[in-house]
Amino acid sequence: MSRTEAAVRIMEISYEIRSLLNEAMDLVRENGSDLTRERAGSYWYPHILMNLNDDHSWLGGSMCTMESTAAALEEELEEEGEEEDNEEEEEDNEEEGEGGE
Repeated sequence: MSRTEAAVRIMEISYEIRSLLNEAMDLVRENGSDLTRERAGSYWYPHILMNLNDDHSWLGGSMCTMESTAAALEEELEEEGEEEDNEEEEEDNEEEGEGGE
């Protein structure tokens, strides 16, 4: 699997987790007592949600979300591509310099 494919899959998993998380909270809201709803809404629900991405209404967040990890994989791929381009350009310049002497 390529880095791009891995990044896309990580984002898909993040969306799936968010969907399942919302389903779980719906079940708690429908079936839980006030205390159970309050605990879920104050603890595990926001903690999981804040680690998926920065798209939430809570104060704070995660230093490293699933979304930022996916973005980092894509950035690393772009950086490697730029490094390879620079290396090829340097090799071309060296070959031109040798041929012109």
